[in-house]
Amino acid sequence: MNRRPALAIAFLVASLGLAAHAQEKDSQGGTATDAGFFKNAGASGLAEVEASRLALKQSSSAKVKKFAQTMIDEHTRANEELEGMKSGDKGYSLVRSPMPDSQKIIDAMSRMHGAEFDKAYAKTMVADHEEAVAIFETEIEKGSNPDLKAFAKKTLPKLKHHLEMAKKLP
Repeated sequence: MNRRPALAIAFLVASLGLAAHAQEKDSQGGTATDAGFFKNAGASGLAEVEASRLALKQSSSAKVKKFAQTMIDEHTRANEELEGMKSGDKGYSLVRSPMPDSQKIIDAMSRMHGAEFDKAYAKTMVADHEEAVAIFETEIEKGSNPDLKAFAKKTLPKLKHHLEMAKKLP
């Protein structure tokens, strides 16, 4: 069976990354809102955890599996911290699953194994972390909630480190 079409689809979808939800607009079409950051950061973290859990099962590379476990540990902690900032009076609602585009990527990768999976996972992690860095930089620059801005400032260096790690995957 030729797996190239599945791989090509996964790479195409991965190259789109999380661009569809990188910056949620407010109802007036303005810049990203704190609520949008809260939603997008949470969904991004969940997608990275879900894809990384899959990597522990489907990867053939010890390096990929080690990276995946780091993503699970660090993004789970960040998501828990973000959830602790949930504020009903601010209108923030926690996302419980990855965005649909991210879920499609994860679903496509679930049909891959070994080296094919490793390549798709690495490309996805690079794209996801590039988008996450953009989301966090936007919050730092334009956000108005001091707690979310502090969270973004604290977390951004880790995301940049994850991006560099992802670029070194197979």
